[in-house]
Amino acid sequence: MGKEKSNNKIRTGLGYLLRNFTQKHRVSICDRGIGREVWYMYLSPMRILLALLGLALVMFAVVVTGVVYTPVLDALPGYPGKKARAMLLENIQRIDSLEYEMRLMQAYNDNIALIMEGKVPTPERASLRADSLPRDKSLVAPSAADSLLRTQIEGEGRFALVNATLSPTGTVVKRLEFIPPVKGKIVSAFNPGRNLFGTGIVPEGAQQVVASQAGTVVMSQWTPEDGNTIQIQHGDNYISFYKHNSQLLKRVGDRVETGEVIGYVEPGVVDNATRPSGEFIFELWSEGRPVNPEKYMTFQ
Repeated sequence: MGKEKSNNKIRTGLGYLLRNFTQKHRVSICDRGIGREVWYMYLSPMRILLALLGLALVMFAVVVTGVVYTPVLDALPGYPGKKARAMLLENIQRIDSLEYEMRLMQAYNDNIALIMEGKVPTPERASLRADSLPRDKSLVAPSAADSLLRTQIEGEGRFALVNATLSPTGTVVKRLEFIPPVKGKIVSAFNPGRNLFGTGIVPEGAQQVVASQAGTVVMSQWTPEDGNTIQIQHGDNYISFYKHNSQLLKRVGDRVETGEVIGYVEPGVVDNATRPSGEFIFELWSEGRPVNPEKYMTFQ
């Protein structure tokens, strides 16, 4: 009987609140010792429900703000916070750099193997993708004048876009535009018969050594014969040597642009006993054979 009365009271109370959901009710606090009311206020069930919902929204906003703008997730195991994402990006960059270094080392080893076999290493070129659209994209049909102009531009002559020169084997090859690595007085000219495969220059005071043409550094070290030496692989099978530098600034695998500083040279600073005082040696090789640098640039 007692349980049934209690259940009836609960049902009666819930029903009353639902029927009077928007009506205000007096909520008071009484002092048990003196039996007197010490505080009261009027509330409705609707206002209590809205207050609870508002409190839940505020708590949700506080939690989201703490997760987004504070490193709280870094302290929780199993959750990728900002620190974990930064470490992941750093590791990806390291892996990409290692992969790039491995490709450079592999290309360098392949070139060395070709040189040891007596072959000429060729620089890698990006392959062009074939056009997937089969339709004809020509706007007008080529005329005789157009064909003549194309021949003049692509060949030799005053309208040629590129200079051409003869390679050591006698074939016509594209001639790159080279700039002198240093400025100074020529003291030894190109003479392969006397084992002079380059041009010896005494620089005009201490100055920077610049790359004659864009390329990739394939050697950067000190040798007993040539002192501090840098070797750069260029396009069209050209290789340049910069010997007897007082200081080197580039390492193997570095990509350099035309005119970029790769070292320093200072007259009078002798890096080995076989080098004339203050002489800087520049060599240029094409298809595995030395060529006269004075035909490509002016050192004075």
